[in-house]
Amino acid sequence: MTKPPKQKRKRGLVLTLEGLQKLQSAKIASEDKENRGDKYTLEDLSERVGVNCVTVSKVLSRSDAVDKKTLELFFQAFNLVLERADHTNLDKSRHLDWGEAINASVFYGRIEELVTLEQSILRERCQIVAILGMGGMGKTSLCVKFVEQNKENFEYVIWRSLQDAPPVNTLLASLIQFLSDGQEIEAVLPEGTLGRATRLLYYLQEHRCLLILDNMESVLRSGGRAGHYREEYEGYGELLKKIGETEHQSCLILTSREKPKEVVSMEGSALNVRSLMLKGLLPNDGQEILKIKGISASDDELRTLVERCAGNALALKIIATTIQDLFFGNISEFLKQDAVVFGDIWDILEEQEKRLSDLEREILYWLAINHESVSLSELQKDIISPLPLHKSLEVLESLVRRSLVEKSTALFTLQPVVMEYVINRLVGQVCEEIETQNFQVFRRHALIKATAKDYVRESQIHHYIQPVIDRLLAVFRSQRKLENYLECSKK
Repeated sequence: MTKPPKQKRKRGLVLTLEGLQKLQSAKIASEDKENRGDKYTLEDLSERVGVNCVTVSKVLSRSDAVDKKTLELFFQAFNLVLERADHTNLDKSRHLDWGEAINASVFYGRIEELVTLEQSILRERCQIVAILGMGGMGKTSLCVKFVEQNKENFEYVIWRSLQDAPPVNTLLASLIQFLSDGQEIEAVLPEGTLGRATRLLYYLQEHRCLLILDNMESVLRSGGRAGHYREEYEGYGELLKKIGETEHQSCLILTSREKPKEVVSMEGSALNVRSLMLKGLLPNDGQEILKIKGISASDDELRTLVERCAGNALALKIIATTIQDLFFGNISEFLKQDAVVFGDIWDILEEQEKRLSDLEREILYWLAINHESVSLSELQKDIISPLPLHKSLEVLESLVRRSLVEKSTALFTLQPVVMEYVINRLVGQVCEEIETQNFQVFRRHALIKATAKDYVRESQIHHYIQPVIDRLLAVFRSQRKLENYLECSKK
């Protein structure tokens, strides 16, 4: 295979990650204040700073060096002072491309997970490691922290977010261009995914590289089994197989709410493909997040809130802000509301629920109705239209891979945040169907089970029957009107 041209040494300055984040924060604040929240275009920034659009792109992408005066002009344009920590020489940082990586300055715990990553990647030389978990668990933050602590072990570190679902050939061109120091551009690369993946493998074999693909679920399809690709994104599967099955000295870390099917087939405790399922923060670590957000309360109250959020880092941060803004910092008053799923937390869970098939959604509802861990055989008894055993296993496995269902030995359940979301969705759906007389979910799910244990039935009454009654009374305004409506509905 022909080697690429010898790399030329580039001189000049690029922003450090801290400098870029400082500049981006000031830019966003200016957009909100002066531009009604609309983002500045390249032309807007060019005019504001006094440099051409190409230079603007170089500075913000950190893809090429500029002189110090240019960086000073940028900072002055947003009333900032360029400090030594804000920039570095390109020849010292040209092998580190943070892409769209987030700032992980508020990070607590995850010591065991960091040790696991170091063991798998640095000592055992795994070629693919998938960090998995539901939205908000801190997969991206964990990955950023690992990179910050271990980047010196790699010649090249490249971070790419897949949130906007770039075509795989576009991604490969970007990776190869960086690894070749700009010598191999789109125009000279093979057209096909396999050819580009092969070219990428050349660099992964020649150098010790760390690639990070964040938000892998963005290229996976909805409405079917977990881990399969959207139409025209199957090339990502080819890429994973190439990286996982070909000998090289590099590593790919991917973060995802779902486990890609290639990871399922290639992973193993003694193999070079591994996965790490991220669960909630430990109580003490969750409490530290609440404290740094300014929440003062007893250890018992803090622990209760962490448990209700199942240690979901994003949920804790959002709730801490809500407690400050709406409850004047009084955690006791917030806990009386008996709710943690709202706002951005609701949006994350709703986004994940939309990806489900009808069968996945039905089993999710039954897990919530049971309200405690149940076996596969119990779930099969619940479902009105019985499923073959292999189909039930397939659907449960898919829900586990989507990070929505937790399993322990032969039992399955939902974590508290998912449980609260599903309960609210099911209650809302039942009320809507009663009002419209268009019964779908209500025909297939019993909100209270006659065979359930007493304490489970009491929980079902509390979480389903009473909320349904309360919502319907709010619509019909009186018990008599509601009763009359229900009587008429029977006829």
